[in-house]
Amino acid sequence: MANYRTQSELDFEKEIVHQLTIGSNQWTERKDLYEATPDKLWENFREKLNRNNIAVLKHKELTDEEFNRVKARISNVKSPYDAAKILDAENGIGKIEIPRDDASLGTVTLNIFWKADVGGGHSSYEIVRQAIRPRSNDDDSDRRFDVTLLINGLPLIQIELKKSTVEINQAFNQIKKYAGENKYTDIYSLLQMFVIMSPDSSAYFANARPDEFNKSFVFKWRDEDNNPVENGMDFAKSALNIPMAHKLVSEYKAIDEERKKLLLLRPYQIYAIEAVLKRIKEHENGYVWHTTGSGKTLTSYKTAKLAAQMPSVDRVVFLVDRKALDDQTVGNFRAYASNDDMTINKTDNTSKLRQALLKGGNNIIISSIQKMANLVNAEEQAQDEGRNTRVSQSKLLDKRICFFVDEAHRSQFGKMRQDISNAFKNANWYGYTGTPIFHENRKKFQGDRGVTTQELFGKECHRYTLVNALEDHAVLPFNVEHVNTIANVNEIVEEIMQKETAKELKKKGQELTISEENDIKNELSEMSDVEKESYLPNDIYEKDEHLDQVVDYILTTGPKKMSLGKGNYNGILATSSIPMAIRYYQKFKERKKLHPNDVDKDWPRVAITYSLAENDDAHKENMDGMDEAIADYNAMFDTNFHNNNEEINLYNEDVAKRTARRESYYAHLKRDQEINLVIVVNRLLTGFDAPRLNTLFVDKMFEYANLIQAYSRTNRLENNDLKREGQIVTFRKPAISQQNEEDAYRLYGGEGSYEELMRPKYMDAVAKFKSEVAHLKRIAPNADAADDLKGKEAKVDFVKTFRRVNTQLNSLTMYNDFTWDNAEEEFGISEDEVQHYIGKFQRIKSEIQENQDDDEDDELSNLDFSLSIGSTVLVDYDYITGLLKELVDIRNSYDTDEEYQENMTDYLQKEAEIQEQINKYEKSGHEKQAALLREILSYLDEHVVEPDKFDDFVQQYKTNKLNGLVNEFADKWGLYPEELKRVATERHRNIEEGSHLQNLIDHGDLDHAAVQQGDDNLKIPIIYNAKANQSINSFIDKDIDAYL
Repeated sequence: MANYRTQSELDFEKEIVHQLTIGSNQWTERKDLYEATPDKLWENFREKLNRNNIAVLKHKELTDEEFNRVKARISNVKSPYDAAKILDAENGIGKIEIPRDDASLGTVTLNIFWKADVGGGHSSYEIVRQAIRPRSNDDDSDRRFDVTLLINGLPLIQIELKKSTVEINQAFNQIKKYAGENKYTDIYSLLQMFVIMSPDSSAYFANARPDEFNKSFVFKWRDEDNNPVENGMDFAKSALNIPMAHKLVSEYKAIDEERKKLLLLRPYQIYAIEAVLKRIKEHENGYVWHTTGSGKTLTSYKTAKLAAQMPSVDRVVFLVDRKALDDQTVGNFRAYASNDDMTINKTDNTSKLRQALLKGGNNIIISSIQKMANLVNAEEQAQDEGRNTRVSQSKLLDKRICFFVDEAHRSQFGKMRQDISNAFKNANWYGYTGTPIFHENRKKFQGDRGVTTQELFGKECHRYTLVNALEDHAVLPFNVEHVNTIANVNEIVEEIMQKETAKELKKKGQELTISEENDIKNELSEMSDVEKESYLPNDIYEKDEHLDQVVDYILTTGPKKMSLGKGNYNGILATSSIPMAIRYYQKFKERKKLHPNDVDKDWPRVAITYSLAENDDAHKENMDGMDEAIADYNAMFDTNFHNNNEEINLYNEDVAKRTARRESYYAHLKRDQEINLVIVVNRLLTGFDAPRLNTLFVDKMFEYANLIQAYSRTNRLENNDLKREGQIVTFRKPAISQQNEEDAYRLYGGEGSYEELMRPKYMDAVAKFKSEVAHLKRIAPNADAADDLKGKEAKVDFVKTFRRVNTQLNSLTMYNDFTWDNAEEEFGISEDEVQHYIGKFQRIKSEIQENQDDDEDDELSNLDFSLSIGSTVLVDYDYITGLLKELVDIRNSYDTDEEYQENMTDYLQKEAEIQEQINKYEKSGHEKQAALLREILSYLDEHVVEPDKFDDFVQQYKTNKLNGLVNEFADKWGLYPEELKRVATERHRNIEEGSHLQNLIDHGDLDHAAVQQGDDNLKIPIIYNAKANQSINSFIDKDIDAYL
């Protein structure tokens, strides 16, 4: 075997193909299809199609016209989501229906893929090397695909290889580029999965629309014990063998109907599914420990679905703890099940649950634990009374039922589980949890909850911890700050100790002496912070002074933490009780006026949510406070909820959906319709999936499972540039809070996990940043030196190094201690220098993109040039418009022209400051935006704008410019201007709606575009589509992004 460091890409390709064809693997290399064109692959597929459908074709093979209809049907597939639906058309069999040439034969439904035929039956497995995708026009390029895996003649898996000296990310970028060039169309339209691989690194990901490829969903492989499988050859053995490769593009994928996306399962999800199915076959119980945020819902759905299809299982019931999770689970399951020939039965009450259980069938029944317990108790009562029910008549209680339970320890589950288990004597139980209860933390739970997860469910089936997830980049790390609002802890503790000592002495008829006071002082001096804080009473954190500090902290730091004006994330404030939640709500209303926000004058929009159970002792003050909060909510969001038992659930559901921003309507809310901060007691702290949530403020104490669950609301993947960590801020007993974190992560992640999961201390982060800056300056001592870099290798080194500088800077700016004061001394680089380096980075990027050739192995052209915007947040568009607004305020503060003339120096000084910031902004690669800001500055020189109308003026100025450019471009390409503007706006906001771009192009007027541009080739759809796509993307990114 060749040395990996010197092995050529071609040699590596040969080794991979050899590995796939030896031993028990069933892949066959088709050497006759080496460098196959699409036409060759169509011929191969046609032969498979005729053979696999010989019966339905009545031994009459497809004519050329009939096969052309098949080709058209496949080639017209618009997205990987649509492709997945075709492959899973009916009962796991992919089908295509076409009319026969002979009208008397009617139509014929052809089977093209069999999910169940793994390693046999109708399935065939072939490998094609170096398939060629010819250019579609003179502006296009020929492309080669390294290795293509065909199942039944259809290209379903594409492998892109790189030698070990090349970043594997370049393979991802190459695939994304090919997708943008429409190379994965034609016979490649049904592609489901990509693999990127080098000798020492490998990953896989689902096919997506060109503008929906997301590196957050590029998955690494692991073995069953969670050991990483990086080596390319090992990946091929583990993930690309038969049956695994077949299952990855069939059973172990999901079609998300709600988001119109194809999803692939991660390896730990697959191992968990297989482990639980094995237990079901063995009639054994068990539980799955997969950390919060790792996709337990999809894992449990897939397992429940496969269990429902097993002949030995009569019913499958998925139990959740409460209505909010019931609704969320039903929504997620239905999104996954829509194409699975699987019915999801939501049971709104005990009667409907009974009906679903009696009916049976190929379905999954979703119920709350409470409803199931009620049904069992009702049956037990009927038996005691000698009544014969439909349940007893049907012998339902004797059926083999598999109960899947989500986070069972959230409620008083033990007693209910025992009642249900006693009733359904042949049932099996499978629990899913991110935070199992162990002997170490069982004492923290009272009554029925004081049992371990293993005692409830049996032995563990599979484990995937928070540390595993962090290593896989399946979740984000945590950034935890402990804010101390009690300045005089020593004095308070000393006073408490004196009172306790005096009380004990009084019982003995003695008084506190000076000597004993000194002993207390000495004891106090030797105490740890944890010991001191253990003396602090809870009511000290219920004083107005504490609440004011917390609210002021959130109002001052929140905009930065939640990327206001960029990602517009939101946060949760967890409080200790409903009265505290209501007090906090009122404090925010009072104190937000003291902290006006220039980006969003109404920030933060605050809501409260609580469950009826939390408000069992509904005091009048609580009800009045909620009346006020709900009335404000209705006014803010144009809703009409009331604070009563009938509507509070509807209100809570709206708060949850508006906070999560996942469902279609809530995913595209305007800024003034978004919740920025939601105040809770217990709701939303477990099981709540909200990737747009990035900050948890904590004014209560958490331990063990509750701590992990609450913190994990913040660390879902979303946008790598804007959301790099889950942010936690605690406001009570900082030393004890940190101790609780260490205990929880030691229990759920193992020794050393706390250090892995938490960001480094500030000075450690500074040291990392300085190290990367020093490396950068060895390559280019100053930004201008980047212009003198000679040769590919030097530019590659500069790009890679500056990317690392940028990453470390982004992490550094998240610390409250960060400041640019004395930056050259502290970091070795100033803010101005960073902006200048960004400009040079962008120049190299533009130079490469404008001069790209067809050398697919060119390391520089395939480099990842993306930069997180965190680097430019200090001097960006919003910052400069804020300065312009200040200039308008200054101009309007003068009552007369004479006063204006007298203060001209101050005004011009402010103007010069703004011009300097615009120049800095321009250097960072934002020439178009800088030009727009200069236009506005120039306009303000000649015109007076009223301060309260400044935002409207800027928006109208941009709108007028935008409309002119959009109308001109739309006319050139025969497009609808409003649809073009919609696509541009979605791109600008990082909303993944690739279907709108394709729809815009699909409705283009080709004839009009051909006339406008004097190019008859544009009348040909494939040419028009490719050129329009490229031109639209360039137009949005380069010409109008500044005006959006």
